[in-house]
Amino acid sequence: MHPAAQDRDLPEEPADGGPRTAVTCPFCRIVRGLAPAQVLRDWPDALAILPRGGGVTAGHVLVLPKTHVPDVAADPQVSAATMRRVAELAAEMGDCNVISSRGAAATQTVPHMHVHVVPRRDGDGILLPWTPVAGGSRRPGPDRRPWSARPAGR
Repeated sequence: MHPAAQDRDLPEEPADGGPRTAVTCPFCRIVRGLAPAQVLRDWPDALAILPRGGGVTAGHVLVLPKTHVPDVAADPQVSAATMRRVAELAAEMGDCNVISSRGAAATQTVPHMHVHVVPRRDGDGILLPWTPVAGGSRRPGPDRRPWSARPAGR
């Protein structure tokens, strides 16, 4: 059991009969010590863990708040506190990508806000959707218009 989870009780069943987040959310389970994870950093408000399978490159870290929020937009205060922890790690890494996805179309697979901090080096071969490919073109994307030119909510 993760030390931060000792003596923590699971929350009561929600009044609406919905699932208990601490039981169903994989990251809440990690925070509460109910699921295994390699914890790299433990702050009062967040954890830094090694992604399952080690991540896309050596040093890839996930930072997640201890409070359950479904995505980066759900609670600005929790997101801001988590990003502070991300900034602390990024300052130690040097070149890196900082990525948080919101929604399935943006590749979010776990409904608990989390941020990938991925160390980068020249020639590492990691491609992002907007990475230029051979010939100077970019990989295709769904909508390259500026945010100001897109319909509301997209």
